[in-house]
Amino acid sequence: MIAALLAGLAAASDPGPDFNRFVGSCWIAAFSATTTDRHCFARVIGGTHVRDTHEVSESGRVVYSGETTYRLDGGGVVFTYFNSLGGVGHGVVTQAGEKLRFTGSMRASPDKPEQKIDSEWMLTEDGYDVRSLVGDASTRGNAVLHFTRAK
Repeated sequence: MIAALLAGLAAASDPGPDFNRFVGSCWIAAFSATTTDRHCFARVIGGTHVRDTHEVSESGRVVYSGETTYRLDGGGVVFTYFNSLGGVGHGVVTQAGEKLRFTGSMRASPDKPEQKIDSEWMLTEDGYDVRSLVGDASTRGNAVLHFTRAK
């Protein structure tokens, strides 16, 4: 997947089959019966970057949103994340088999202390699973969120 991501960032006309599964589509997971997280992926800036916009909705109303931009840096992929609370995060994406690992740090909002980012995405037949590897209250015991294609 990382090789395909790199190829997709370097040559937008041929992003590779794995990367194509994200770009141009939106993916949704349910936190609960009334709360969802929706991610939409698109190539931007002439295909040299990939944007992932996401919205968390409660009973159909957006309560939180964010945007991640992925780009090549040297031989790897780095990301920058911004959220609707004014928070910012930075990190790297690595691959181990069918898992993508996201590591780095962020501030949830400008007044909050820096916290660790450590999560993984596991590609599945019908989407991808996301799990935080940081053990804190916000990760709900490292529950796995299963994302499926919304459009």
